[in-house]
Amino acid sequence: MQISFYIRLVLVFFLCNSAVVCIAQTDGGFDGSEYADPMVAPMGDGSDIADEKGNKVYVAQEQGRTTLRSKFDSKKPTSSEQWDYARDTQNKGWLKKADRRMVYLFRRWPNSKEAPWAARARADILFERGKWDDAFNAYQYLIDNYSSRMRDYNSALQRQFEISFKIMERRRLRWIFGGYTAPEYAVEYFEAVIRNGPQWIRASEAQFMIGKCNQDAKEYELAITAYGVLGYRYPDSQYAEEAAWQQIVCFRKLRDQFPHAPEMLDRTLTATTVFLSTYPRSEHKDEIIQLRNRLYEVKAGMVFDEAAFYAKVPKEPEAAIIYYKKLIEEYPKSKLVPYAEERIAELEALLAMPVRARTADTPRSKPLPFTKESRNVEG
Repeated sequence: MQISFYIRLVLVFFLCNSAVVCIAQTDGGFDGSEYADPMVAPMGDGSDIADEKGNKVYVAQEQGRTTLRSKFDSKKPTSSEQWDYARDTQNKGWLKKADRRMVYLFRRWPNSKEAPWAARARADILFERGKWDDAFNAYQYLIDNYSSRMRDYNSALQRQFEISFKIMERRRLRWIFGGYTAPEYAVEYFEAVIRNGPQWIRASEAQFMIGKCNQDAKEYELAITAYGVLGYRYPDSQYAEEAAWQQIVCFRKLRDQFPHAPEMLDRTLTATTVFLSTYPRSEHKDEIIQLRNRLYEVKAGMVFDEAAFYAKVPKEPEAAIIYYKKLIEEYPKSKLVPYAEERIAELEALLAMPVRARTADTPRSKPLPFTKESRNVEG
């Protein structure tokens, strides 16, 4: 009995604090029809629901969240009247008041038919006022909560894209020598645009801008990854070729930072190979071919240096010959091939000589005796 009492107490507490309180007025008690689906039948104006005979079935009252400022503002009893009131305020140019009244509408009646209108109007007001961060969040709220009920989904994505671009170009601390830009802060905004519309007509452009933001911030590895994602997800996009080219540009920047990293050299060569095979008629073709020729000579020079090292090591001419032959086989068009062939001939001639004759005898110094009279040995 005591447990049953506590269960009833919890149920009463839950019903009293729910967002929608449905009070049944039928003679037969609760039959389950008192909970209407707000997505199917939007309500929120507090009107009575009647059956076919005109008898009241239940009364629906929405009790959404309100703001502190809205408590001192005049309110309307229904969502439709509040919408007309807020729109009239917006048309008069009182954007701050209109913003506050739109917020009150979709918080007080979140399931009404005017709620998505108010959420969109509020986002447009913030965009008009230049509140880029707040406007982006307002459009995101609209998409998250009313994506199936809002009008013109693409226009909301377009506004979010424009805000992301403005954040990328925003100059911070203008009063200090004109300020500076921080494009990396716009990356998360462009990523949100892609999540909201992965197949949107400008999704590939948003992905390209992610790479550009990272590239401008000198985060070249992140930029290379972003450009690679564009080529993988949107291979037919008009930005795919430019993204592949910017990948090579980033690799060149990394090559300047790490000139002795063989991994960076191999990655750059791979990127140029993929570019030429994918876009054989690109305007960057000649420049990439020249870059590949330079990298080709760099790799041949690395093998030549290894061979020269072993050639200087005593008793290791065979290893030097192996590396010189490797250079000729792997890089036959290199300018170092004649020098490698000349060195192979010299080393093979050296190997044909007797072992003792390969190195000239060097005079040996007389060892010093470890005695007390060692100071007078040379005298």
